[in-house]
Amino acid sequence: MFILTDRQYGEGFEVNEYKGQISLIAAREANNGKIYQRWGEIETGKDQTKRLPVSVKLGSKEDAIKTLQAVINCLKTGLHDGATASYIPDPPDNGEDVPF
Repeated sequence: MFILTDRQYGEGFEVNEYKGQISLIAAREANNGKIYQRWGEIETGKDQTKRLPVSVKLGSKEDAIKTLQAVINCLKTGLHDGATASYIPDPPDNGEDVPF
C-alpha cells in the first residue's frame, strides 16, 4: 500500500510485508501512477555496501502496530529536541529462562 505524503512531488512511502516483517519504504508516485521505491547504497558490513530499498523495519504486524502507536503518542504530546520514544519488542519466548 502506498501512502502519499507530498502531493506536489508525489512523495510518500509504501507499507511492505516481507517474510512476516513489516517495513515502511520510501517511495514516489510517477505521473503515470506507477509507484517507485527509493533505493540506496546501504552499508551491510565493514567496507561492504548493497543496493537496498530505503526503509524502516517495524517488525511483526503486532510490533508494527505498537511502534506506530508510539509514533502517534509522540506526535500527540509534541516533538521536543532530544526527546526519544521507542517500542522495543520482547524477544520470542522459547520456553527457556534468561540466564541472569
